Amino acid sequence: MAGKLIFDLIGFSQPKSLTDVHDDENHDTPQEQMLFDISPEYDMSVSTDYQSNLDYCTRLKGKNADLLIREFTLADGRRSFLLLVDGMCSKQSAEQNLILPAMQLKLSTSPDNIPPMKQLSSIILNTELSEQSSLSKGFIAALTGDLFLCVEGLNVGFVIGARSIESRSVSPSETAGSVVGPHEGFTENLRTNTALIRRRISDPNLTIEMLQVGLRSHTAVALCYINGVTNPELPDTLRRSIQSITVDLINDSGELAQLIEQYPLSPLPQIDGTEKPDAAAAEICQGRAAIIVNGSPYVLLAPATVSSMMQVTEDRYQRWTYSSFLKILRWFSFVISVTAPSLYVAVVAYNPGLLPVDLLLLTAANRINVPFSAVTEVVIMEFFIELLREASIRLPGRISAAMSIVGGLIVGDAAIRAGLVSPLLIIIIGLTSLTSFVIPSYELASSLRLVKYFLLALSAVFGIFGLTVGLVLFVSQLCALYSYGTEFTAPFSPASSKGFVESIIELPIFRRDTRPEYYEPIDLIRMK
Repeated sequence: MAGKLIFDLIGFSQPKSLTDVHDDENHDTPQEQMLFDISPEYDMSVSTDYQSNLDYCTRLKGKNADLLIREFTLADGRRSFLLLVDGMCSKQSAEQNLILPAMQLKLSTSPDNIPPMKQLSSIILNTELSEQSSLSKGFIAALTGDLFLCVEGLNVGFVIGARSIESRSVSPSETAGSVVGPHEGFTENLRTNTALIRRRISDPNLTIEMLQVGLRSHTAVALCYINGVTNPELPDTLRRSIQSITVDLINDSGELAQLIEQYPLSPLPQIDGTEKPDAAAAEICQGRAAIIVNGSPYVLLAPATVSSMMQVTEDRYQRWTYSSFLKILRWFSFVISVTAPSLYVAVVAYNPGLLPVDLLLLTAANRINVPFSAVTEVVIMEFFIELLREASIRLPGRISAAMSIVGGLIVGDAAIRAGLVSPLLIIIIGLTSLTSFVIPSYELASSLRLVKYFLLALSAVFGIFGLTVGLVLFVSQLCALYSYGTEFTAPFSPASSKGFVESIIELPIFRRDTRPEYYEPIDLIRMK
């Protein structure tokens, strides 16, 4: 009851609209909401005229029920108003830490001409307090969850950090599971994500720059790198790329990655990413930069190489012998997932002489009753696998598990018994699907699925010659890509002896004494 009484006295329970402020006796319909100019160059400065500031914010508030404007008076008689969004900051915190202390403040009688900012900081129980001379930016700061305070007679407002937005707690990542090492994953809250990185890198040189993207969403973006390790051209280029975006809304880091890629028409990704804080911290220490988007648990990493996308964090935590075996296994999976269906079509339909005699006779015997050509057979099965994969993703967890069993076992076995497909093809398609899941990067695996169909089309028309041409074109595309100054195929091309070995196998931990030179870090030595 006491809390409700205080809120009623403060005025949060009945937020004032335009007519409430200017004419409490008149209960007419509030005025229409004023159109806010979203152009970056627009700026409405804070005026010393209290009423003009209040009128501006009230007209922008319009009929928004969640946007609250609270008027109160300081101890010296100065009128003030506070702007906040209900649900994005704590009203109780605003009352206890701002309004009640501010009502005891006497700016006009302050000794020694102490600046208002310093006087406010001495009474407001909040660690985040900054001046804002732009009324427009102050209004936007309130929309992002902060408090915006305007005081009569001052040509600046004050932004007070008081965000208390409900978000998912830190939990294991569902898409990047691990057996050893930390299990926690990033969340949708930007400050939680930056804290997870800062907890692992307590270096004072770790820099976390705050940027904004989206003319209407004003999505907060954090650019993280280590000053003195990361090549200074990398954060500068990333900053310019992010600030040049003029889209209305950014909901996820995937949208941002597509907007800052240097080759947007390429089917291959040029920005890496992770949902694990330990992986992001390790890559930042390697000389890369991390980009955190508010509202997304997927943190972007730049520059990206095909080698970095084949790396997992568990490689660093296990014995180097076993990690090396897994790395080699992944590279074999990379090749098989791209070439296996195309190679089957090319050999069976055009170049059967490449097979040993026993295997050729076995393949011919398995395909005696199959009514389709090898190409049609592969296309049907690949289409079925794509449907099964998409259905497993979209359906709830328990149903998707049953769908996988039904699709993979029952339908596959029925297709073989009916003579629609050959058993050898089932093995090829199953192996291709398994190897595609071994690739750590989801973006890279998705791109390779498209490359697989490109090679399949060439193999269906030209056989082994078409497959060879397709592989040459694919490798040429890989070599032509750059990711913020780094070759996408590094360290294979241009060749680097130590980098090549580190990409294929995992060196013993005492041999990982340098950072990858293709990232061009300022400090190349990571272990002495």
